[in-house]
Amino acid sequence: MNIFSSLFSGILSAIIGFTGDWFIAIALLTAIIKIALFPLSVKQQRGLLLTQRLGQAKELLEKKFKKQSDRVNAELVKIMGKYKANPLSSMMVMLVQIPVFFSLYFSISHLSTTIGSVIIPWVLSVGKSDALHILPIAASAITGLQGFFGQPGQVRNILMVALPTGIGLVFLWHAPVGLSVYWGFNALLGLVERWIFSLRYIREKYLVVPTADEMVEGIA
Repeated sequence: MNIFSSLFSGILSAIIGFTGDWFIAIALLTAIIKIALFPLSVKQQRGLLLTQRLGQAKELLEKKFKKQSDRVNAELVKIMGKYKANPLSSMMVMLVQIPVFFSLYFSISHLSTTIGSVIIPWVLSVGKSDALHILPIAASAITGLQGFFGQPGQVRNILMVALPTGIGLVFLWHAPVGLSVYWGFNALLGLVERWIFSLRYIREKYLVVPTADEMVEGIA
């Protein structure tokens, strides 16, 4: 992660020098990283959809082959092989993304600059915490919205909103304000990403997965 951290620190310094505003610099770099990792996000989203379909296909198989767990598992393995579905694939994609985001996070937490930001003038330095706690609250609220919208087909509950919001508040309340900017903007881009995934063109071109009925079709 040291390689990524050094790279991100250099890029951040260059963007700050160009824009003259550290808030804009952090937002731009976060957006650049998010866009670069978008293909992985698409793969992760497709993996999640396939996993959901596999769960539904398993339920259909269990109804079809009652008290025949071995047969159900055998057919499920065949289906996974046929559609190249791996429940762990989405986690593997996430593991690739983690070092990048943590490196960016580390770079921002150690960012040192005398340049301020016209967007949040009440904070004099990127290394200072927000005395008014406006940014930590905003960033945590946006993170909570991610839990509210969730994944397609996912059952929503209050914990999905309260837990990420609470974690954000605890972590960011006294943290350097630059981390709140990164945290909140990354969560905001996550919401935009989910909206993109909901677009018909994107769904039909990149997120087409077989239905549960199609998966078990022909199995007698």
